[in-house]
This record gives sequence, C-alpha cells and structure tokens, in this order.
Amino acid sequence: MKACETCRRPMASDNSGRLCTPCARRSVQASPAEEKPDEFWRRPALREALRSKHIGYVINAYRLEHRPVLTQAAVGRWLGLGQPQVSRLESSRTPVHDLNKLEAWARALHIPQPHLWFQLGKVSAQVGADSDTPWDELVRGLNRSDVGPRTVEQLQIFTEELCCEYAWRDAGELKAEARRCLQGISTLLSGSCTLVEHRELLVTAGWLMLLTGCIEYDMGNYRQAELDRSAAFRVGEETGHGEIIAWAFEMSAWFALTQGRLNAVGPACEAGTAAAPNSSVAVQLSAQAAKAAARMGQRDSVTKILDQGYRLLGQHERPTRPDNHFVIDPTKWDFYAMDCYRIVGEDRRAAEHAQEVLRISRRPDGSDRSPMRATEARLTLAVVALRQGDVAEAAEWTTTALAAERKSFDSLAMVADELRAEAERLFPNDPVAKAVTEPIKQAYALMRA
Repeated sequence: MKACETCRRPMASDNSGRLCTPCARRSVQASPAEEKPDEFWRRPALREALRSKHIGYVINAYRLEHRPVLTQAAVGRWLGLGQPQVSRLESSRTPVHDLNKLEAWARALHIPQPHLWFQLGKVSAQVGADSDTPWDELVRGLNRSDVGPRTVEQLQIFTEELCCEYAWRDAGELKAEARRCLQGISTLLSGSCTLVEHRELLVTAGWLMLLTGCIEYDMGNYRQAELDRSAAFRVGEETGHGEIIAWAFEMSAWFALTQGRLNAVGPACEAGTAAAPNSSVAVQLSAQAAKAAARMGQRDSVTKILDQGYRLLGQHERPTRPDNHFVIDPTKWDFYAMDCYRIVGEDRRAAEHAQEVLRISRRPDGSDRSPMRATEARLTLAVVALRQGDVAEAAEWTTTALAAERKSFDSLAMVADELRAEAERLFPNDPVAKAVTEPIKQAYALMRA
C-alpha cells in the first residue's frame, strides 16, 4: 500500500498523489499567496473591482486575472475560508465593512495599500512593526537607512494613485490622505538623502500640493487652495519642473474662471503654456482660455482656441493613466468642448459632447467614474432641453445632476447659475421655471450648510 511521503501513513487507493489528503491540504495552506507586481493591481478589471470597495468583487477579479484561473477553493485556503464562503462573498450585493476581516484578507492576498479603500491598521507579527499609514512605516525606516530609490518610487506610485482618485473619491478622505503623505515627505526631506532623491521628493510634494489645492477649492476653502497652489508653484521653480509650474498657472486660470474674473484667465493660460509648451497641460490651458472667451462673447476666438487645443492634443500619445487628474487625454476634450458650445449656443454640438462625456464616465454598474464631469454634462443637457422648451426634461436632468455626492462647489455653481439664468430668461415670471430653479436653490443651501 502506498504511503504518504510526509506522515508515512497509508494513502487511499484512489489517491495518485505523493501526499495524503490532510498533508496535501496543509501543504497548500502553508504556501501563501504570491506577491504581485504593481502592474497586476492596475489591470482594468482589478481597478474597477477595487474602486467598488467590495472585497468580494476584488477576490473574483483577483482569481480571474490569474492564468490558469484560480479556483474559489484555492483562494479560500489563503483567506481562511471554505469554497462556499468565497462564493457567497463574490456574489453578495452587500460589501463587507468589518475592518478586521478586510485587513486580514487584504494582507493574505498582498494587496498594496495604495490600491485599497481603507487604511491597514496594525501589521501582524509575521509582517513587521505596527503601522498607521504606509508613510509612517517609511519614515521609521529612515532610522535604519537612507531614503533610497525604492522609497521614492513608492511615494511616486502612491501620489499618482491619489491623483487618479480625484475624480470620484470623497474629498475629505482624499485630502486627509494627501496631507499625511505630505507630512511623510517633509520628514523624509529632513533625513539623509542624495541630491537626486531630494529633488524627486520635492517634485512628488509639488504634485501633492497641486492635488490638495484642487480639493480645497472644491470644498470652498479658497485661501488654503491658493496657499497650496503657490507652494506648488515655488516647488516647480526650485526644481525647474515646468509642468508643475504650468499646472499652478492652470489652477489660477480655473480659480479666475469660476470666480468670474474672466480677463485674468487668458494671461494665466499664456504664462502656463510658456512654462511647459510641449506638455499636455497646454491642452487644458487652451480649454480654460476657450471657456473664458465663450463667456466673454468672443465666438470667433472660441473656435480658434478650440482648434488650437485639439491640434495640441493630437501631438500627444494616449496616456497610460488617463484617469490622473493632471493628465490630458482625448476623452476630456468632449468635456471642454461641451462647455464652450453650450455657452455660444451651439446646442446640438453641446448635447453631442455631453452625451459622450456621460458615456465615457459610466461604469458597468451605472455609477460615474467622473461624477463632477458627469454633473456638468447633465446640466448642459438641462440647458439644451430648456432652449428646446422641454422644462420637464430640463428639471429631470437638473435633479439628477445635483444629486451627485462628489462636487466642486464653484465649478458647479458657475454652470448651475448659467442654467438658472437661462430658465429665467426663457420663462420670465413663469412658475414653470421653478421646476429647474428650485432644485438649484436647495442644492446651494445644502452645500453652504
């Protein structure tokens, strides 16, 4: 009778393997899940699953991205679950919120912190010391060694992920995480690092300052937004990073546009373009200039600037991370053109671009990848519906638009005010216009509360 190679006990006659069933199970369980490179977690299916904040969907995508595909039983062994439990996790519509379970499963599959929607708390004794955030751990590492290229690379990856989350993540959470990262970089800069590492850390901090400036402005914290923008500009000057300087000017143009200081938009766009003429930020600067020209009634300039921006866009390859807020790709051009065509009264073209913005933004589950852009697209469609005399449709688009949780107050207010003015122009002293104007008033009251 055949014996198990490990325990030497007799094996069942139908067992063709080298180990008995109990030893085989223990062997599999003793082999942890393999750590995957960052590129694995950036695959579209996994990124979508991680954004859903549903661990069951993540486990399902994780299994299916392997070749050969992993079974539920195999993954369950790493998670300490049976196959039926894994199946229920993957098919459940209700996500797990128990942080202890989420942490244990995330660690079992080696999901990197930058890709998670929750903070890993205390690391188990098998992994290492306690850690509140990845950056706390990095900072503690300085007591043992220099910064090193690996630390710089981790910071760059994490910063890019935060910039990619700008479009949809809760503003307060995103700001807090970016601020913690900046604190970590500040500590790193005070430690031992080479001149190259020092510059790379400053550049990473510059991108984070641009990000926090945008978030602060979205939340209505204008003074802090300008402080962050100015700090990023100084970092750009100190490091000779033209793209950071250009984005700082782009933010100035955005601030001026949404505050109605239209004459200040053009000079900011020109200065930004001069700082990084060959960067994709020049496309966004063209878009801001076109938006300002449209609101000043300069129809011929709008067409000229849009054509120039579109040509600039064609000179750049499609980016690998088009969801990064500080990257311009063709899908954003519909958003820019939509705004300009709405203002100059080209309703058909405005509606076509708005529908394309919504199509691109829509996830398989019906939610929006870019809620703020989708909101403005719906308000554009509300304006077009009003001009066509369909108040009911305009009201429906307005209500749907204002229901989005992720908002940029001043950008939203600018477009919503234009919608309100259009309703009052087309339906003066007509109670029917309240179907559009009242939801706007209520949304303003909630945002200011």
